Amino acid sequence: MKIKLLNANFGIDFIIPQDFTKKLKETLGEKKTIAIYCAIQFIPKLEIVKSLLEKEGYNIIITKPHRAEFKGQILGCDSYVDNLNLDISKVDGFVYIGDGYFHPNAILLAQENQDKIKPVIILNIVQELIEVIDKTHIEKYLKKKKGNLLKFYTSNIIGVFVSSKWGQEYKESALKLKDQYKDKEFYYFVSDNFLDSEMENFPFVECWVNTACPRIGQDDILRHSKPVINIKDIFLLEFKNE
Repeated sequence: MKIKLLNANFGIDFIIPQDFTKKLKETLGEKKTIAIYCAIQFIPKLEIVKSLLEKEGYNIIITKPHRAEFKGQILGCDSYVDNLNLDISKVDGFVYIGDGYFHPNAILLAQENQDKIKPVIILNIVQELIEVIDKTHIEKYLKKKKGNLLKFYTSNIIGVFVSSKWGQEYKESALKLKDQYKDKEFYYFVSDNFLDSEMENFPFVECWVNTACPRIGQDDILRHSKPVINIKDIFLLEFKNE
């Protein structure tokens, strides 16, 4: 099968809201270090924002996250700190260029295990708005996630979702669970989609482990009918306890 690719260049008027730098100073103060990320369609605007902030006296860091194609681009699945390729201790806050919460939430979620979750200033050049989001924006997910992790440790029967999608297939990691937790009974489910309605067909499963897109076990967890935890969160805790 041949796949044809067509370039679809995206153009948008780029107007930075007047209160952008004022809001930045109110949130972070002056002469701070900021990491900038954006959705892919705003990559050509990244240097404009960088130059503007440098003129205001800010030190700017732009990295290429693990799954991104371009420097400064962030994907929703780059939602763990090691994905950002960034020394987060050297950053005082973040600027995200784009609209919506999916990508800026990834930046907040990536800081979950840091001493302090640093704010993200959203430069929404589509609606010409400035918004600051911080830990309070993801707190409900973090609380639910702690409960789900506890449920994993206390459950006897675990369902493990393994995706067949390219870039999301982590079968080898999934199989390590049954070696690591010999007192639990694991059932493995392979599919290209993780659906809540399908979970209901297996009521004997007490807790689910997701090995596919990490957002299934992060800000999606409020809509699941059964506890769901990402495999990476289980293994991160194991390493932390060693």
